[in-house]
Amino acid sequence: MPPGAALRWTIVAASAAAVALVVFGVVTTPGVLTAGSGWLGPLGAGGVAIVYGVLGLWGLAPARRRPEVVGWAQRAGFAAAAIYAGEIVLEYVVRPADNTSWGLVEFAAVFACFAMAGVGGAARSRRMWPALQAALWTAVVATLVWYAVLLAVTYAFRGTAAQMAVFRAEGDLDDFRRSGLSDFKAFTVQDLMGAGFYHLLLSPIFAAVLGALGAAPVRLAQAWRGRWGAA
Repeated sequence: MPPGAALRWTIVAASAAAVALVVFGVVTTPGVLTAGSGWLGPLGAGGVAIVYGVLGLWGLAPARRRPEVVGWAQRAGFAAAAIYAGEIVLEYVVRPADNTSWGLVEFAAVFACFAMAGVGGAARSRRMWPALQAALWTAVVATLVWYAVLLAVTYAFRGTAAQMAVFRAEGDLDDFRRSGLSDFKAFTVQDLMGAGFYHLLLSPIFAAVLGALGAAPVRLAQAWRGRWGAA
């Protein structure tokens, strides 16, 4: 398999799945386009997912020539995606009364993956930009997989006692009461659209910052060793 092929096609497949599930949510939920942000929610979430898919299909090509980028993006990205997906599924299996601590652990682990992509990229390439690229691609694949799994699981458990327990633990029922909306299904889908848009938009920013924080000490250590090794 060519370098980066698994990363590339996972991004494309997750993007296509996310867009299809956004459309499914709109088609199967009467009133969703007149609730909350209306069309803006689905267009925003679906639009960013499409951009990510296009980037994975064509924008990843230059990075695929750098194994230090795609190698670490695949390792860290697939690990972060597994953490995201596992937490979503486990919530429905365990049904904790309050999932605040679950969320903190989940995001701490994912953020650690972003930082480790920067560490690995810097260690292999001895440069900052490839390290940042590794962290950014980690965020792209992980967040797309998270969104596709979130939508799929939410739709699959619609109307079940398990889902109501999860919504109660996450505070969705309180958010619905504060929203002023009267249709909980429409609120839920709009909430999913907003979550997808903001997570997809902000995740690369966090990845760039954390990747830089992970790569910077590595680059400083490399520069220090280079300076004293040449002395």
